[in-house]
Amino acid sequence: MSSNKTEYAVGMRKVVVVLLVSTSLFQSPAFAMGSGNKYQDAQTGVSYQIFQPSSTGDLLLRSFNMQSCGAKNEQWLAAIYGEARSVQFLETDAAVKCSNPGLGVKVATASINGNKATIVAFCDPANKKQWKSCKTSDIHNYGGYAMWKVPATKTLHGTEIEVLVSGLNYADLLKLAREMKPVSKLN
Repeated sequence: MSSNKTEYAVGMRKVVVVLLVSTSLFQSPAFAMGSGNKYQDAQTGVSYQIFQPSSTGDLLLRSFNMQSCGAKNEQWLAAIYGEARSVQFLETDAAVKCSNPGLGVKVATASINGNKATIVAFCDPANKKQWKSCKTSDIHNYGGYAMWKVPATKTLHGTEIEVLVSGLNYADLLKLAREMKPVSKLN
């Protein structure tokens, strides 16, 4: 990988991590619930469906926070697993846009548990050749994400989910996204 490509890929990863770390002071009261499951605790504090990864392989949880989405909106979930190889799970009410995964190229669409997902690779917009030829295999080199919306249930609003990966490939991204499961709301 050339120096510019490496710098761009590292820069994109730093932007997303800085965004999440800089807002990590805003934690939801749901953390006080104490079920032992952070996702289930988060579900008690929001009106949209929270989803939890079934497995993250060898990637360990590094950060789990409920982020501010402005005074009038509910908080959104941001969970980060791993370091050099990593995955981020970002969830918000489907009717509200709170996070911005970054500039990339739409390289595919995929079905995630019956929902249409947009697949994006973080190819370098300054490199016209790379940008024009960007494809799913570039997710391994530069990172990327899947983004989709899950419809509302009878009792919970719909959810927009973003699964961002760095150092993982397209197949890993799809596997992580497809293994997410809804948590039940505690009463």
